[in-house]
Amino acid sequence: MNSEYESKYEISYTELNQDLELGLTNAVELVQSILTDYFISFGSDNETIKNKNNALWVLSKTKIHFDKIPKWKDFVFGKSYTTKIKPIRVEMETIFKDEKDEYLFSAKQEICPIDIDTRKIRKIDTIEYPKDMETKNAFDEEQYSKLKEEFTEDDFVYEQKIYSSDIDFSRHTNNAVYVRLISNVLSCDFLDKNRITDFEIHYINESTEGQILRIYRKERQQEIEFLIKKDDIEIARALLKYKEKNN
Repeated sequence: MNSEYESKYEISYTELNQDLELGLTNAVELVQSILTDYFISFGSDNETIKNKNNALWVLSKTKIHFDKIPKWKDFVFGKSYTTKIKPIRVEMETIFKDEKDEYLFSAKQEICPIDIDTRKIRKIDTIEYPKDMETKNAFDEEQYSKLKEEFTEDDFVYEQKIYSSDIDFSRHTNNAVYVRLISNVLSCDFLDKNRITDFEIHYINESTEGQILRIYRKERQQEIEFLIKKDDIEIARALLKYKEKNN
């Protein structure tokens, strides 16, 4: 089965940051949107596997590299495809280009099926998923980072309660919400002076409505590592790389 899915999007005003460019959280949401359409195209979307297999897809890792950031009213062309199929996870990439066929940004992701009742990982062969799905060579061969930074309370930034508007179809906090919590740490002054080049997030545990999440930050040279915790439980870790806009 052909593993490619292509789609066209126009960047809307509500997706923009202070520079009238696609914001970080919105970029992650755009990737999620095309992946949802991709899975619908071969009958393995969350609604289908929930009804047929009592399962749901959950993201475990996302990694995005930005070369150019699309602006308001730009048309972007996304292409998603599968790069690896393993017993308990699928690896995918999405490439975004502009109307001149020039590269904008790319995303690679790992996704796993979990059982709705136990919340434990299921094997791919226990859910609706094409057995003849083709795979393509990866555009981004770079491995995911090992996010092992030690954080202390000196690195604590703020805490945030999870509300019903943060919950998605899987009945847990939407992946993009964690990106928004991290983006909140970045000041307008920081964004005026710097451009995000890479963003990577690892989803470790779920969080749900009513829980309080604590956000930690530790900065190195042109890198910021983040930790999101619920009490003593790690929920997500992330790494953001940037460079000065005049470089």
